[in-house]
Amino acid sequence: MSVFRAKWLLPIERPPIENGAVAVRDGRIVEIGPAQHIASHDAAEDLGDCILLPGMVNAHAHLELGCFHGRIAPTRLWDWLDALIRLSREPDAEARMKQAVAEGAAASLAAGVTSVADISRTGLNVPILAASPIRKVCFLELISGARQEPNAIDSLESAFERCRRMEQPDRLRVGLSPHSLYNVAPDDLSGTARLATSCRAPVTMHVLETLDEVDWLRGAGGKVEAFAAKYHPATTRPGGQSALELLEGAGVLATGPLLSHVNYVDMPQLERLAESRASVVWCPRTHRFFGHSRHPWQEMLSAGLNVCLGTDSLASAPSLSILDEIRFLCQTSPEVSPSLLLALATLNGAKAMGMAHRIGSLRPGKYADLVAVPWESSAPDDPASNLLNGRQSPCRVWIEGCEVFPRPHSPKVC
Repeated sequence: MSVFRAKWLLPIERPPIENGAVAVRDGRIVEIGPAQHIASHDAAEDLGDCILLPGMVNAHAHLELGCFHGRIAPTRLWDWLDALIRLSREPDAEARMKQAVAEGAAASLAAGVTSVADISRTGLNVPILAASPIRKVCFLELISGARQEPNAIDSLESAFERCRRMEQPDRLRVGLSPHSLYNVAPDDLSGTARLATSCRAPVTMHVLETLDEVDWLRGAGGKVEAFAAKYHPATTRPGGQSALELLEGAGVLATGPLLSHVNYVDMPQLERLAESRASVVWCPRTHRFFGHSRHPWQEMLSAGLNVCLGTDSLASAPSLSILDEIRFLCQTSPEVSPSLLLALATLNGAKAMGMAHRIGSLRPGKYADLVAVPWESSAPDDPASNLLNGRQSPCRVWIEGCEVFPRPHSPKVC
């Protein structure tokens, strides 16, 4: 058994513990509490003036797009997508995207992110992330009629079966990501839902990201129709149904999906979302990058929705750090308690990934996915406020009790 002692523990599901300790055996937490109450022996390690908390969850990432960091200026989504598609067709793009996945996983671990929901157009992320200790769900993205497969339900099924062979218990799952209502034909969308249901695969999807999409769903053409016609005419304009009606009709809502962005949702749809098993992942700094209006995340929480956080990609966000995201929210939404922001970054993300019984908080029986962040002497004395108002980066990161950042020369490295 190993014991980690720290100035403060932030368990998430219970109040902070001063001078606390976490006991770990075989990769799982067996006990937490005040250090004087936790059995100590030669394996005990005093982390000193640190805050120890569960590993953070990035519930929406496109690691492969990290190779385009800084190459597209902030702009409207459609112009950004045009530029992204051009860059992705450069001769060396695939090699650079593979490198970006590996670098993104390492950067995520260094930022205290121990679990990531990562989306790839082709599934190139699966073998790369399989070699990383980070906990992951690798989503295969479907765009109907695209140049690259998966571009229809048949090619999605083939790619899914190929990638599933690399799954690892509790460490790597393969999921399905029909990109959006405007990028996926109705038959492909319902086929994806059937495949996910039959294989119990997780589903994620971009939904209601722009006002242009809202107008398109109401029957207007505009930017969405022009974009779809340019790149994949297999999609068709919906017949006046709302996004939630379309998702429900296709069977997507029944899969308990992780819906990305949901920036523009009216109250009837929000209420329907709250009745479903869906989670919403919001990417605050990418939201700012695209100049969207205020996100209704607080109203979603009040309605009972599970809201969690993502970074999106380095092509629209300055880092892959979820700690940076909640520090940003701490500054822009000071009325929200730091403890709630920490829950968004940890336990809520674990729920969205279907892993709340194993990660997301410090509780006996859960995996010892841990992050230590140095105490900030100039920040408030409350540990959650100290963490969110400070500037310190994680100094130690563990997954299942094995240190993954920094990587020491030790047999206990995962």
